[in-house]
Amino acid sequence: MYSFYVNNISYKKMNKFLSYHQFNLFVLLLQQVCIAQKSSLPKHPVNPGLIHIVWDTNSLRRIGDGEYARMVELKSGRLVTVYAAAIGNTEIVYSNDHGDHWSEPVIVAAKASDIRMDAPGITLLNDGSLMVCYNPRPPFRNADTSKHFAIRLAKSYDDGLTWGDDQLLYKATYKFKDGCWEPAALQLPSGEIQLFFSNEGIYTNSDEQDISMLRSFDNGKTWTTKPGIVSFRKGSRDGMPVPVYLPATKEILFSIEDNGLINFKPYIIRSTIANNWCQTVTANSADRRYALKDSLKGNVYAGAPYLCMLPNGNTLLSYQSTQLRGGNQDVNNAEMIVTVGDKEGRNFVNPTVPFKIPANATALWNSISVLKDETVVALTSTKAHNGKTEVWMIKGRLVY
Repeated sequence: MYSFYVNNISYKKMNKFLSYHQFNLFVLLLQQVCIAQKSSLPKHPVNPGLIHIVWDTNSLRRIGDGEYARMVELKSGRLVTVYAAAIGNTEIVYSNDHGDHWSEPVIVAAKASDIRMDAPGITLLNDGSLMVCYNPRPPFRNADTSKHFAIRLAKSYDDGLTWGDDQLLYKATYKFKDGCWEPAALQLPSGEIQLFFSNEGIYTNSDEQDISMLRSFDNGKTWTTKPGIVSFRKGSRDGMPVPVYLPATKEILFSIEDNGLINFKPYIIRSTIANNWCQTVTANSADRRYALKDSLKGNVYAGAPYLCMLPNGNTLLSYQSTQLRGGNQDVNNAEMIVTVGDKEGRNFVNPTVPFKIPANATALWNSISVLKDETVVALTSTKAHNGKTEVWMIKGRLVY
């Protein structure tokens, strides 16, 4: 707009109205108005139906041996990925070239005897520190009452080179069927950190599970001692929460897998900042909604969702599913699918498959990250390439 007007207004045409300096001032003001108008417009359309992802097979890279990988981008541009290593540690690796090459792993939390340090989540905090929350898990048939399922965290103040401040935040039982699982954290603009996890530790007489949440108000140094229950469908198993904050609507959202309708499906649970989880989101609450615009058949498996936000306010949701894999609806037949939602975290559409997985393999416990340049990075755990469980990444480009 600015160039159009400047190219069509000359000092010669206006000199009978303005002096030379007045004309220059007019042009400067016009430029500022046009820049302001341009910056007030959305960078891209926000209709999710207009957005899809094209995956670059040339960007496929192996990151390490393990699963449950999650990635953040530091202010320096360095990429940091945490995962549950095959040997039982929670480990972290780094890339200084946008993911083309990865460092040797650094141990965040080492396996203790036969207790795995599993399912980590990573958060870049406002003070510049990194926080990794993770999930100690005793063996499947554990009978040792001193070995508990738990939620712990560690922090790094040097971009992940060294780790300390290890804390026990929550302890469930020693039994696999009454454990706690899959922590993920979010820091709000106020500075409050909310750490969500799946919890069946209080349902020792049933197969139920809720989403519980702990809070910190000092960058993770201290935490509330008793978790609040933020999501629970009676008789079912809410699981695998991943939170985001939406500035446009001032809402906290997290995705879950919900098996309240035959098989697991992705749902979105929400609360306003003003409400801030003052009550549990139950089965019939307006704050619990099916995530996908086009519903899947009831028997189709679609679990382990992962939620994140794009720079323009739109949202992305991945999940592992059998919807495109034939009739077998077992988790061991699932692949990764990524969908695009609106700026309210609703109406997820345009499913794409980042990783091409053969029929005898899976792509599980996935996550997605969006880098500063709008590159979408998908992470998966698969045996498809080398016959053992490995973390792989692939990059995607947003098409508007």
